[in-house]
Amino acid sequence: MGLFRLDFIDLTTEIEAPAALVFDFFKKVEDWPSWARGIKATRRVSKGDWGVGFRFSFSPAFLPFPLGTKVIEYEEGRRIAWGLRTPVASLVHSFSFEPAAEGRCRVRQLEFAEGLLAILCRPLRGKIEAFDRGLARDFQAAVLRAAGRP
Repeated sequence: MGLFRLDFIDLTTEIEAPAALVFDFFKKVEDWPSWARGIKATRRVSKGDWGVGFRFSFSPAFLPFPLGTKVIEYEEGRRIAWGLRTPVASLVHSFSFEPAAEGRCRVRQLEFAEGLLAILCRPLRGKIEAFDRGLARDFQAAVLRAAGRP
């Protein structure tokens, strides 16, 4: 499906906090609106903890409606990806958490669309990129505050 691919972000941020703390902080989906300026609201759809199949919705500030999504990849402490994959269209937003030296964590955020969704998302590319970059900045700042670092 690589014929039509639209990349929104591929950004690695290093955070001065242990990877386990960073991962656990990210999983608190109910708290996202308190630290992410680009998210108006979130809602757990699934009961229980994160894993493949976990469903939630969030309302980006640049859209007038919430986006429902499902976790499609999950590795405790290491990786979360949500979105949609079909033979004709994909939209995937992933976060990888990798321990770095001296209690730090590297967070890689990757989002892309392929196939029909790449075509449909093209008009929103700038807004999605800005949302993703803002999310990375806000996440880093919130984790540092939670870890007691300036």
